[in-house]
Amino acid sequence: MKRFLLSLVLIFSIAFAQTGVTDTEIRIGTWGPQSGPAAAWGTVMVAMDAYFQYINDNGGVNGRNLVLVSRDDGYDPARAVSAVRELIDREKVFALVGGIGTANGMAVLPFVKRNKIPWVSPSTGSGAFAKQSDGLIYASYTNYGIESALMTRHAVNELGNKKIAVFYQNDGYGKEGLEGVRSEVAKLIAQGIDATVVTEISYERGETNMGVQALRLSASGADALVMYSTPTAAASLLNEIGNLDYHPRILATSALLDPSLLANPGMQGALLAAFFKLPSVVVGEGNGDPAADDIYVNVVAKYAPEAAKDPFRSLAGIAFAQPLVEALKAAGSDLTRDSLIAALNALEGYDTGLFANIDFTNGYQGNNSIRLLKMTPEGLRIASDFISY
Repeated sequence: MKRFLLSLVLIFSIAFAQTGVTDTEIRIGTWGPQSGPAAAWGTVMVAMDAYFQYINDNGGVNGRNLVLVSRDDGYDPARAVSAVRELIDREKVFALVGGIGTANGMAVLPFVKRNKIPWVSPSTGSGAFAKQSDGLIYASYTNYGIESALMTRHAVNELGNKKIAVFYQNDGYGKEGLEGVRSEVAKLIAQGIDATVVTEISYERGETNMGVQALRLSASGADALVMYSTPTAAASLLNEIGNLDYHPRILATSALLDPSLLANPGMQGALLAAFFKLPSVVVGEGNGDPAADDIYVNVVAKYAPEAAKDPFRSLAGIAFAQPLVEALKAAGSDLTRDSLIAALNALEGYDTGLFANIDFTNGYQGNNSIRLLKMTPEGLRIASDFISY
């Protein structure tokens, strides 16, 4: 009887250690808005699933197929918690990838950490996830603080702008972008470079009239404007400053790579940050990165043609998944969460995917670079090489 009970204990221990892994598959969980006002971001998950199908059709990962288990959270933090609880408790996923939105990610973070589930590429530019990793969270999205610092450095050193203004949403997202600008300007001044933040202009969530903000911005005399807002707020501000015949250089976070905003006349000539390689379908025929063109044609268009209509979000979803797949390969056939974490910690100089460089050997913020795109009458065009922090 004792021998029988010991055998049961050993069986359950092995099963627990290998949760989400069988001889034939690895179950990976993700969540995000597949319904509601932010449902367009559901394309990220569609593209991830397409990439997993592509990997499976090319031999899988060490003989196992990847299975993506996704849940709709409607972009609601409370629903995100329920979704992740179901993925971990009921679906028994081995690891997590993606997960869209800062507030939603922060809501699920305690539960993920309590269950010690590896989580790769939270789909947000918040630096909080890498800072609170506890050896479980691996960020690939260039965070807003680094992004805004790099945009500011480029504006001052390469474009000759000296008077910087910041337009930001008064929350964690906007304030992180603001702090990056402040930090970079302080560094430039310490180097003897002429630069200053002439005004910091905030607005509250839900605020729609940006007339007062436009007047303050115009009065500041800023020659460059860094924007960390929603597309709706950015469009309102651009309309107002256009009415004032005031036209500073616009530098915008990757979160503003939104088709409706890019169609605004005030965005002509604007520079926007991108944190991964882009295909020709986004930046013009012949201008795309070969790796991105290959992924767009052979993965997105082939496995998820409906997602091909939204190439930026599609490529983002695949970019988020690639470091996880690379680490799963490196972890070997004897796959455990410990071996996956060891492989992630050893991931260095990974540049064959859609990111310019992923490196987790010095911390949990694996990507610290951006490329600038310029809005032209012909569409987005590449305006810089990748810039690293």
